[in-house]
Amino acid sequence: MATRTTADVLTTISEDVADLASIAHALDGLTSELDLEGVDHNKIRDLQRVDALFQHLDDIAVLLGNMSTMIGAGPDLNVQDLSNSVRLDYLKSRLSDAEKTRAISPDAGNVNLF
Repeated sequence: MATRTTADVLTTISEDVADLASIAHALDGLTSELDLEGVDHNKIRDLQRVDALFQHLDDIAVLLGNMSTMIGAGPDLNVQDLSNSVRLDYLKSRLSDAEKTRAISPDAGNVNLF
C-alpha cells in the first residue's frame, strides 16, 4: 500500500489549486477584451463570476498550503484510496507522486472551442 503524508497531499492539492487560479486569472483578463455591447446583462454577470472564481481559488490554495504547514507530517494517507475518489487522470497521478507528474499540465492537449 503506497502512502503519502497528509501534509504532502495538502501541498500537492494547494499547488494544483494555485495553477487553476492562474487559469481563472487569465480568463478574467480575457473578459476585459470582449466587446460586451448589446450582450444580455445576465451573461455579463456570469462573466463577473470568473473574478470571484480566481479569488476563491487563490484563497483556497493559500489555506491548503497553511494547513500543510500547520499539520506537520500528519497521518499517512492511502494513495490508491485518494486516487479512486477522483476522475481526472492528471490529479490521480499527482496524488500518486507529486514530483513525477509535475511536468504534466492540466491544460495540455488539443484546444476544443465550442
